[in-house]
Amino acid sequence: MRTGIDSYSYHRRYGELRPGEAPFLGPTWPLEPSPVIEHARALGVDELMLETCYLPEPEDITAELLDGGDLRVAFSWGHPWPDDAFHGLENGRRPEAEAHLARWIDAAGRLGQSVMRITVSSPAVRGHEPEDELVARLVAPIRRAADRAAGVGLALAIENHGDLTAAGLDDLVARAQRANLGVTLDTVNLIRLGDDMVEGTRRLAPRVLVVQMKDYLPTDDVNQAGGPVCTALGAGVAPLEQVLDVLATAGFTGPVCVEIASLGAGEVDELALLEQSIAWLRERL
Repeated sequence: MRTGIDSYSYHRRYGELRPGEAPFLGPTWPLEPSPVIEHARALGVDELMLETCYLPEPEDITAELLDGGDLRVAFSWGHPWPDDAFHGLENGRRPEAEAHLARWIDAAGRLGQSVMRITVSSPAVRGHEPEDELVARLVAPIRRAADRAAGVGLALAIENHGDLTAAGLDDLVARAQRANLGVTLDTVNLIRLGDDMVEGTRRLAPRVLVVQMKDYLPTDDVNQAGGPVCTALGAGVAPLEQVLDVLATAGFTGPVCVEIASLGAGEVDELALLEQSIAWLRERL
């Protein structure tokens, strides 16, 4: 396994606030990747997943803009920010979302990337539709996206994004029947939909291409607005060492990317949380 960071960890510094978060008091970063690349390189991580919502338009991105030296850079598509952005594939109901994904697939292929995280929905638009109906409708657009990605040598890794359970995501990938299709495993999003974190990991492990690893503080409500408050890996209550054991047993050798989501209302330094998290990962990988 390889150490990594998902750039959503820097969301406050890009100007995005989750429910209940205190704003970042420093200057807002421009929508380009250089501050994230600089920090990731300083930490010496292997992988960096860049949230596309914090980047220029895909056609404007050059290899020079993403140059991180030995740092491997990939795109992470589908986060709904700013307010008019797509919630991934919008439950398979909006062709415009599929067209937007196609643009990022083409950019990833042009830039020689090998895998991209995508989402199909989000808690904000998921609604109460039965999961089997949602999965059935998503099969066709996921096949089209995977076929386009295959044409440029790219794999797609669908995240459990607070929209599909482990069983639902497993079913979607199985029904799509595409060799370049897998899963981005988000540890906290498993429990937000009622999955046990370790057993959900076990269910998805054979399909996992990317891990977004979160730890969280004790809470009585994992579905509070924005999800549970995150902390540095190993400082919370998530059974992350068991998760890593399950992934290792399954033969996973891809990136384990630290992701920090909700930060709560208090003062917090996300850069320090990332540094602590990477140190924790290095001791275990």
